[in-house]
Amino acid sequence: MAFATTDQADQRWSLKRDNGVPLAIWPGDAFFFAMMPTASPKPSSRAPAPLKEVERVISQETGRAIGHFRGLRLDSAFQPIYSLPHQRIVGHEALLRATNASGNPVPPPVALASAQSAQEEVFADRLCRALHLRNYRPPGSDDCEPTWLFLNVSPQVVAHTGKSLPFFADLLARRGFPARRVVVEILEGAITDLSLLSDAVAAYRNMGCLVALDDFGADASNIERIWRASPDIVKLDRKLIAAAEYSTKARRVLPATVALIHEAGSLALIEGVETEAQAAIALDSDADLVQGYYFARPAALPLRHGDGGISALFARQAAAQVSARQHQALQPYTHAFQLMAQQLQSDHCLAAACTGLMALPRVDRCYLINTDGVQIGASVLRPDHEPGSSRFAPLEEAKGANWSRKPYHYRALAHPGLPQVSRPYLSVANSSLCVTLSVTVALAEGTRVLCCDIQWED
Repeated sequence: MAFATTDQADQRWSLKRDNGVPLAIWPGDAFFFAMMPTASPKPSSRAPAPLKEVERVISQETGRAIGHFRGLRLDSAFQPIYSLPHQRIVGHEALLRATNASGNPVPPPVALASAQSAQEEVFADRLCRALHLRNYRPPGSDDCEPTWLFLNVSPQVVAHTGKSLPFFADLLARRGFPARRVVVEILEGAITDLSLLSDAVAAYRNMGCLVALDDFGADASNIERIWRASPDIVKLDRKLIAAAEYSTKARRVLPATVALIHEAGSLALIEGVETEAQAAIALDSDADLVQGYYFARPAALPLRHGDGGISALFARQAAAQVSARQHQALQPYTHAFQLMAQQLQSDHCLAAACTGLMALPRVDRCYLINTDGVQIGASVLRPDHEPGSSRFAPLEEAKGANWSRKPYHYRALAHPGLPQVSRPYLSVANSSLCVTLSVTVALAEGTRVLCCDIQWED
């Protein structure tokens, strides 16, 4: 795209005023802009050529930087990102706001699709970066509380990261914005070449920026990208939290996904949180960061203060309420289980000791494990159990199986005499969701861990 002179550029990108029509907030829109450098070089009085071309199509209107591209008026909005443990704003995602010549809002994907070549895509990307930086910290603003600025990078720019880095450095230097306060967002599924993705992450990190993989969990997400790229932050797609609000299975999987991200050495950010129920689920999942309409909507000026209602969320103890409901549902079983443990230590016959517990409707099986985690003898099954009826029939016979890695085994050993309750999990013995009660018992043969599997229905 040619920009021969300033006059030609101004004429080509001139726009009508918006006549006071407010810009619409489009849910879920996050645009692609790119990033900046490592330290904070001294800004030069003269902008380099690529940056100069971008600045030619930026005007200043009532204290805001406004860009002009393909007959559209471009502006910025910023949505706060909160730390759940800190209960405060720690960053903002910059979002594109576009209007046409009539002042009507244009969805960001439509605005960006107006680029007619790869060169124009890169130019639009650069223009948005420049706008967001100007509007995030306008001249003379109070910037004493450092927060991250999350900027999305277009796949076109990521594909040519090496050529794009000098512009990022020039832009940051021009604005005097430290690279350490920039989080570069890369769409997780947009870069299929893992080597290219890893190289791009390394390049941005060498500049001093942090890197986030965006929309993880959408479509065909690949966990290998997290291992290979080692991003600082993984943003979980909004579909996951929406599904968790209505699906108990999705609600169980979410904490495991967060734990997996933590094991990989990244922070987990849940985006798209729109209801109190979703906020409680995000809290229960042990996510580090959250973003969404429930906490705050995007705004032209970045919100700097407020906890987004997180302190009240903590006060309601959503996680404790879930545990309380589980405890109440299991109370008849835990009481019968303790009586069973006492009887077992008296007569040492597992089948006889199980009789009372087996009368309860959801009990599946009872068994003994030694301190090494090896099951002693076969499991005692409920009287109406049909051998081989499970989809996992080849796994039903558990004599000699090693359960040493199961939490219900090692937690019981770590807390002798105190009954333990596992989280719901899929039983390999009967292909059903279950929880396991466990406790250490002293028998003539030595210390054993008594276990009881209970079918768990949400």
